[in-house]
Parts: sequence; structure tokens; C-alpha cells
Amino acid sequence: MKKQLLLLITLSLLGVGFVTAQQKKCNHAKREAMEAQKVAFITKKVGLTAEEAEKFWPLYNQFTTQRHELRLQARAVRHSVSSDWSEDEYKNALQQLQKIETQQHALKQKYHKEFLKILSAEKVFNYYTAENEYKKELLKHIEQGRKR
Repeated sequence: MKKQLLLLITLSLLGVGFVTAQQKKCNHAKREAMEAQKVAFITKKVGLTAEEAEKFWPLYNQFTTQRHELRLQARAVRHSVSSDWSEDEYKNALQQLQKIETQQHALKQKYHKEFLKILSAEKVFNYYTAENEYKKELLKHIEQGRKR
């Protein structure tokens, strides 16, 4: 009886692990598809040549990776807040968030300059516009999916 129970528990845990792994694969595939759509959307809207795209996208990927890391740091600070904190602890958290915001701004400035080394000012401007348009389109798509 104990062996059967142990076997049942083991199989259940393996099944949960398998389902979780499949969901992660599915989410990863969806994320990759969205990234490919974003690249195509921005490339078209900006009018990147093959040579420009070859230089721009690796730089853009570095930028988004670093920007994502800073967002995760800010999220960690916000999630660490506890309702029983002292005034000094809240001040420290605010200082940390301010420091991260300063780092985010410096990062944007750095990559803005790097983008201008690769693209014309018009194309950099169009990139910023296209990125915002893509976000709006993505949100619209998500909202339409919720209404179904």
C-alpha cells in the first residue's frame, strides 16, 4: 500500500514537472515569436537597410537586456517593502529607486548616442516612434484577446 502511494505521488510530481516544462516551452516560443514580430515591425517602420539592421539589432539587444536588468532591480526594491518598515527603511528604498532611475536615464543616453553612430537622426527618431507604436499595437491585441 505504501509503495503504491509513493508511486502515485512520484508519478504526480513527474506529471506536474512535465506540464510546467511544456508551459515554459510554450511561453518561450510565444516570446520569441513576439520578438520576431517586433523586429520586423520596427525594421519596416524605420526603413532599416540590411547593413543598418546588422549593426542596430545587436546593440538594441544589449540595450534591452540592460534595461530589463534595471527594471528587475527596481521591482525587487518595490517588492521588498514591508508595512512594518521604519521611516529610514522607506527612505533607503526611495534612494535605491532614485539611483536605479538615474542609471536608466544614463543607459538611455548612452544607447541614444550609440544608435546615432549607426543610424541617421531621422531613423533614430523613427525607431523611438515605431517602438511606441508597437507597444500600442501589442496592448490593443492583448485587449482584443481578453474581450473574446
